Amino acid sequence: MKRRAFHDRLTDLPNRALLAERMEEALANAGTGEAALALLVLDLNDFKQVNDALGHHYGDLLLQKVGAVLAGLARASDTVARLGGDEFAILVVGHGPIAGTAVAMAERIYKRLLEPLWLADLNLSVQVATSVGIALFPDHGRDPTTLLQHADIAMYAAKRKGNGPVVFGGDGATVERLMLFS
Repeated sequence: MKRRAFHDRLTDLPNRALLAERMEEALANAGTGEAALALLVLDLNDFKQVNDALGHHYGDLLLQKVGAVLAGLARASDTVARLGGDEFAILVVGHGPIAGTAVAMAERIYKRLLEPLWLADLNLSVQVATSVGIALFPDHGRDPTTLLQHADIAMYAAKRKGNGPVVFGGDGATVERLMLFS
């Protein structure tokens, strides 16, 4: 029951609830100076086209492949979660400055997902681009909700930019710009 409550059924990754729990723990440790953290939020660009062209079954297979790729790129101390739909998050936890680690991971993810993913059932490879937004503790938020909101805003800025990850506040990824846009 607990596994079903805290893991995504499609990808078997932690879900939003478990991510929030792990963020609370990481923030408590970061507040004492024992850890640093960053949150990456990513979304698959034009994923709807995959579902429309190939069907939801193959869209689901692609989400599973992406989840496996993300889990393979993350470190043991990180949490890879599926937020829902085609959105994923990675909680990057470490010691000392974390920004460089988070940006390097986001760039690896961006580059890796530009490589085709093989869908064996179709005997077809699918290429998906991704948009990755990054929020850092404490600069971009001191609680899970704010960090998630700011990483999400940065992800939308990355989507507009179209060529790599965006850190919140850089490249126009601000709350004010999103409010003006909306």
